[in-house]
Amino acid sequence: MKKDSLNSCPVCNSELRIQRYACPNCNTSIEGDFKLSGLAALKGEQLEFAKIFLLAEGNIKEVERVLNISYPTVKARLREITKALQPEKRDDNILSILEGIEDGEISIDDAISQIEKRR
Repeated sequence: MKKDSLNSCPVCNSELRIQRYACPNCNTSIEGDFKLSGLAALKGEQLEFAKIFLLAEGNIKEVERVLNISYPTVKARLREITKALQPEKRDDNILSILEGIEDGEISIDDAISQIEKRR
């Protein structure tokens, strides 16, 4: 029986690495230190949300309806997934500042200040 992959250590929550791949058909195995990439970096709940979002073709209203959650909750989960997929890029992205304004997390003056610091 296939099991869902683990992304983090169940004991200390550190990132897990894949050390061996095996082909069940021909018994070939490849050993090394492989990092999880792409959607494998998402946790179970994040992956399920991403599936629903993609099946809804990015229609936030449809995601709200299917999951019975609000628009701000959909946006928060999308930000969480974006951060999981690109943590180093997300912090430097001006888009995150604009979303902060939209969500009421930061003021216009703070946003202008943050954008000016990036120049």
